[in-house]
Amino acid sequence: SKIYLFQGIPKGDRMETVIEKAVELGVYEIIPVAMRYCVVRLDAKKRASKVLRWQKLAEAAAKQSKRSRIPQIHPVLEYKEAVAYASGCEVRLVPYENQEGMAATQEALSTITPGRSVSVMIGPEGGFSEEEITLAAETMQVISLGKRILRTDTAAIAMLSMLMLELEMKQ
Repeated sequence: SKIYLFQGIPKGDRMETVIEKAVELGVYEIIPVAMRYCVVRLDAKKRASKVLRWQKLAEAAAKQSKRSRIPQIHPVLEYKEAVAYASGCEVRLVPYENQEGMAATQEALSTITPGRSVSVMIGPEGGFSEEEITLAAETMQVISLGKRILRTDTAAIAMLSMLMLELEMKQ
């Protein structure tokens, strides 16, 4: 399966943690996303240098975890572009802190079989804006990661771990 991680850009070194762990957990591509409530704002020059640094981190993490394929780190996308790109996947998930109930999450995960493409949209530290979640819900399934509010980096790792478990149980 190809898992595409769309990550709202977090502050500090949290994006580096997400990239490292996502690569270890088998992600296919990582797409940094500029969202309304992102704490970090990167200008064009900083975006380019960050993406180069992030790609090197992905290469190191792939080597460490003995992956033969190095996941691509995309240039930063604006939110609407990211949602459009995610719509090309067969399964489209968006964990949302205000969504309740794990039954829908379990149901969504049960539909994932090896070979299907999966997009996961993780919100930034400030959460999704109402407009962003409404737009995502048009083409993506809104799910819960449980009762706790997770940091953006924790949410990505938790979601990818659930996907890895689901896929590996079916191989």
